[in-house]
Amino acid sequence: MPLYEHVMIARQDLSNSQAEGLIEHFGAVLSDNGGKLVEQEYWGVKTMAYKINKNRKG
Repeated sequence: MPLYEHVMIARQDLSNSQAEGLIEHFGAVLSDNGGKLVEQEYWGVKTMAYKINKNRKG
């Protein structure tokens, strides 16, 4: 199976529990479609190089 890397950017006002729920949701979508989550990293809130939908951090 090919190995793919994916980065999710969420709004900065998301709580930690909401972020965990988001990770669990996308992990479930991945496994429902025959994929497997090999590794996950939490990068915390980062300042982006440019605004996305009027948000500078994500």
